[in-house]
Amino acid sequence: MGFLQELAGRVEEVAAAGGKFADAFVRTAGATVSSALVFMEREIGYAQKAAKKRPGEKTESHKGPSRR
Repeated sequence: MGFLQELAGRVEEVAAAGGKFADAFVRTAGATVSSALVFMEREIGYAQKAAKKRPGEKTESHKGPSRR
């Protein structure tokens, strides 16, 4: 019976260590994704501000080379 108790204890230790690893991995991945989303939102904001500062330009119309 002592062998099974020892084995059960080791299984619990491994499960706890695996849980800690998974928790750390998820936290790290979550922080990375969150940082990437903040970066993208900031860059989109900069692009919107830059687009507003360009007076007289229309983004929809394209002028081709003048043909004379």
